[in-house]
Amino acid sequence: MKIFFANLKIKKKFILAFVISALIPQTILGIILFLNLRAIALENAIKDTRKNVEDVKIKLMDIVQNAVDISNKLYLDKKLLNILSTEYKDISKIYDDYISYTELSNLMSIYNKNIYAIKIYAFNPTLLDTGEIVKVDDYTKNQKWFKEAIKGDGKILWELVFDNNPFRPQYYFSMIRLIKNSYGERIGVMVIYIKKEKLEEVLSLHLNTLIITDKGIVVATKDKDLVGKKLNFNFSSQDGKLIENVNIDGKKTMAILGTISASESGSSFLKVISFFSKREIFKKVNKITFITFALIFSNLLVSLLLMLLFSKLITDRIAILNKKVNEISHGNLDAQINILGNDEIGQLTENIKTMAKNIKNLIDQVYLAEVQKQQIIAKQREIQFEMLCSQINPHFLFNTLEAIRMKAFCTGQHEIAQVVYLLSNLLRKSIEMTIDLITLEKEIEIVKEFLEIQKFRFGDKIDYKIEVQDDLLSSKVLPFIIQPFVENSIRHGIEPMIGKGTIEIKVFEKDGTIRIIITDNGAGMPKEKLGEVLQSLDSKDKSHVGLKNVYHRLKLFYGEEAKIFINSELGKGTSIEIQIPKR
Repeated sequence: MKIFFANLKIKKKFILAFVISALIPQTILGIILFLNLRAIALENAIKDTRKNVEDVKIKLMDIVQNAVDISNKLYLDKKLLNILSTEYKDISKIYDDYISYTELSNLMSIYNKNIYAIKIYAFNPTLLDTGEIVKVDDYTKNQKWFKEAIKGDGKILWELVFDNNPFRPQYYFSMIRLIKNSYGERIGVMVIYIKKEKLEEVLSLHLNTLIITDKGIVVATKDKDLVGKKLNFNFSSQDGKLIENVNIDGKKTMAILGTISASESGSSFLKVISFFSKREIFKKVNKITFITFALIFSNLLVSLLLMLLFSKLITDRIAILNKKVNEISHGNLDAQINILGNDEIGQLTENIKTMAKNIKNLIDQVYLAEVQKQQIIAKQREIQFEMLCSQINPHFLFNTLEAIRMKAFCTGQHEIAQVVYLLSNLLRKSIEMTIDLITLEKEIEIVKEFLEIQKFRFGDKIDYKIEVQDDLLSSKVLPFIIQPFVENSIRHGIEPMIGKGTIEIKVFEKDGTIRIIITDNGAGMPKEKLGEVLQSLDSKDKSHVGLKNVYHRLKLFYGEEAKIFINSELGKGTSIEIQIPKR
């Protein structure tokens, strides 16, 4: 491979390098980008479609449940059943019963938000048409929905029902149900019309979403041309599962199903179908991909032309230099080499000129160069050795601490062994610290380990108390945001004081934020010193590094939502409050 590459002409080497370093990687990158964009677009489409189904199901459930509630009330309404079953001979009796029966109007006033109308189609020929109670005629008997209601034998069914209102005749998505008396005789068909405006409101933000019956009849959609059409595909698919190759209005689509079973009196159900076309969602991806590949191709073309131009400039100068070097090799030490430029080739030209002029001193120059080379190598080795010596291997450090701990444990020094363990654990967490969030429980563990080490150092001089609201232990926080403040309390508050020092840490939630309060009864500080500390948090000096580090980390991660308050009184102690958003 090396021989093959060495034997190639420089121009071909440039072309090969271009192909390997630019053409192939950018082509692969473009293909990966294209495939990822398609995958992301498809994933987003599925996610949005599934959300559409759930949104429509939630909104539609309230509507259909209203209809079911009305149906159940009327189905068991004795007064309505009595009116529908009575053969009236006196018209005044009919008027009296109609006037006294107000349940239909009451239900409409309660459910008028979702229900357009409630009608009872009665078999009793002695009744009068009121708009709410309508006698069944031959036209009604021949309607498909009416036949389905008879066949349903009291079950709740969902159908498209044509309302021949002279002012606004149209189809309505409706709930139908056969009404029977206590003897099981058919006395009427109940029809509850759903408001079209309410369905349009439900589907207003969901263009490619259909509501269909258990027979596959489309009863509601923004595309009015689809209403009443029957869809033929497997309705037994699992809710939320993606179905491929669904034929909707002659178009192959992908769909998500959702089932609404709002009926307790039968097996009838509704399906919500939200669909999308892969071709449509990939149009934008294909456009982006085309632009991307066009830019890649343009970039490659420009790069290739520039590369060929540069290679020609280089090879032409090398050819001249090669010719002159050939003359020198044949003994013409006075050959003139005129090549402009201060790049590597120009420098090589000057070096060749110098070599030709000083060939008699070549041995001395080679010797001196060799000495210098050896000195450089020795210096490099010395630097490498120093760098290796200055490195600290964390694993070596932890292994050494573990060896010390085991030695102390084996000799009965359990307190020392425990402190070494805590120190090792704390160092490991400190070294492994990243910007990744950790649970508040782990952060409290770090603080406890640090405080236990300090208790070992200072003995009974230090005591501490930690109170954490239980439901906050799983909350996520930045690592090492409490320990530096605790360390400051010990170093500047408790160490200088005479007597026993106490550190209290309280963590609780208030107004949607996590409050961390660190209080000590140490030396405290005067107002002037407190002012200097607060001002130093935003300054660039090197004072109070620990506090500034935590302060800037909190501000960088949480922004203005992160707040730190410091209160101190000389001789009484210091209190620090950290406020961060709950996550």
